[in-house]
This record gives sequence, C-alpha cells and structure tokens, in this order.
Amino acid sequence: MEIKLDPEVQAIVDAGKAANPNPPPISQVPVELFRAGYVMIGQTQATQGIACDQVEDIEIPGPAGPIPARTYAPTGSSDAVLPGLIYIHGGGFTIGNLDSHDSLCRQLSNSAGVRVIALDYRLAPEHKYPAAIEDCLAASEWIFNQAADLKLDPARIAMGGDSAGGNLTAVLCNHFASEGGPQVKFQLLIYPATDRTVETPSRQQLQKGVTLDVDTLAYFDNCYLGGLDVNIADPRLSPALAADHSKVPPAHIITAEYDPLRDEGKAYADLLNAAGVSASYQCYDGMMHNFIMQTGVVSRAHQAVEDISAVLKQALI
Repeated sequence: MEIKLDPEVQAIVDAGKAANPNPPPISQVPVELFRAGYVMIGQTQATQGIACDQVEDIEIPGPAGPIPARTYAPTGSSDAVLPGLIYIHGGGFTIGNLDSHDSLCRQLSNSAGVRVIALDYRLAPEHKYPAAIEDCLAASEWIFNQAADLKLDPARIAMGGDSAGGNLTAVLCNHFASEGGPQVKFQLLIYPATDRTVETPSRQQLQKGVTLDVDTLAYFDNCYLGGLDVNIADPRLSPALAADHSKVPPAHIITAEYDPLRDEGKAYADLLNAAGVSASYQCYDGMMHNFIMQTGVVSRAHQAVEDISAVLKQALI
C-alpha cells in the first residue's frame, strides 16, 4: 500500500528517521524507556500552555490500591456543575499515563466545555489482562457515585479513549449496558481496537506502516496477554463480539487513513448503527495511528480534536 502522509506528519516521520535511522526492534527497548518516550511525545508534539480553571490530581479507590486520576475544569467554569468526560489513555495497555495525555485532556475540557477525569490504570506487562479493565471499571463507577462532589451532572457523563483506551471505553460501555451499571451518555472512540479475531484489510496493508505496525501490535499483545490462557473472542478483549449492542450509548468514532486499526473502527460504527445505536464516523486522511497526540505540530490533528470536541459538546447538551 502506497502511503501518502499529510506533509506535516511526513516531516515528523522523516526527522525521526534521520535522528535514529536504525532503531532496535521494539521488543529490545526497555519498557521504562518506551514509556518515557511516549510521555515525551505528548509533551513535545502536543499543544502546550493550555490553561484550565482547575487541574487536580486525585486518587480513586481501586481493586489493587488507589488509582491515580486527574481532573480538569474548563476555563470560565468556576464551580458550575458541568457535563463530564471520563478519559482512558491509549498506549497498548503498556505505556501512557496522565502526563502523556495531559494536553489532549486540557483541550477537550476547554473546547467541549466539560469536566474531564483522566484515569491512570495499571499497565502491562507488570499487570496483565484484566487489570486495566478492573481499574477503569472501579474508577468509572466511583466517578458516577461521586458526581455531586466532582461537580458533574450524572445524566451527562461520557466516556472516551484512544487506541487501547478506546478498546477499554467500548468494553466498559458494553458492560454497563448489559449489567445495569451507570448510564453513560455517550462514548468517544479514537482509533479503537475492537476485534482481535479478524485480519482486516487495513491490518494486512499496513503491516509495515508508520507508528503502529505488526511488530508493535505483537509486542503490545504479548505484554497484555502473554502467558495467559485467554479467548481472544471474549468481548472484554474484542468488544465488537458482545452479544448485544442495542443498549450501549451513542458513539463518535474516528480513525486514521494509515492505521492498521482503521477498519476495526469503521466496522464498529457500522455494527452500532445496525443495532439501532447512533454512531457517527470520520476517518482522517493522511494521518497515522497516534496522530491525536500531535496537535502542536500537525494542523489536522489540532482540527481533529476541535471536531471531536464539537461532537462531544453537542452530545452532552
């Protein structure tokens, strides 16, 4: 597949290759270094200097100890009760934290006019499946129960995430819909992984793609699931395979043209619509996986977050 990246994205890719023309296999990079590099991307390529009325680190009770979280209040909100967004970061269940996605959460809070609560769940390989699900489930339930103290309107709380965070968001929305849990108003899925059982055309075409390729996907899978006896068709791994999607909240799903996960996102939007759930979808041409982290250096990435924010704001009116 011929890849024609957006010029601003291509410039970043070219600069990376020039700086490190022969990178080691991802499996040989210490996970601590990989995590530090991911945070660096969020702090150097994302928009900096975004002020919010309040940014506060908190701890939420979890099944294996306190779960770190960070709350964001949009500029001009003061103490008003507002709609909320529970945000779950991406990173293949292995990398990412509150700092890697800090800029994105600030932009979403201000542009959508919502209070954002970002979650920092346990990571693999130290904490394999289903630790991330257990943490996000417990934290989300706590947030709904504490909505009044958090100055959230409990009837207008959305959930969202990118990549692995999109997977976790879909898993939790399915769980809450089927088990009678909190009433999530809306789900925002940014290039989500939704079905491990299919080899989609985008996975086949982009095995040697940019940012996310077959080796990186295998590395993340090994970190999250390696050594476990699991069924990849389990809906907690492949949310597209849940028995019923008819009761899940409406969704907005975005993907990138040169992302192996592209077709899974589109298929999930089609699946929800077929189940009678309103699901809008947009694929951003010229973009690659993780582009949402590049709002400071890629104009189209910044516009994508503004687009997402507009959809979110409308959904939570």
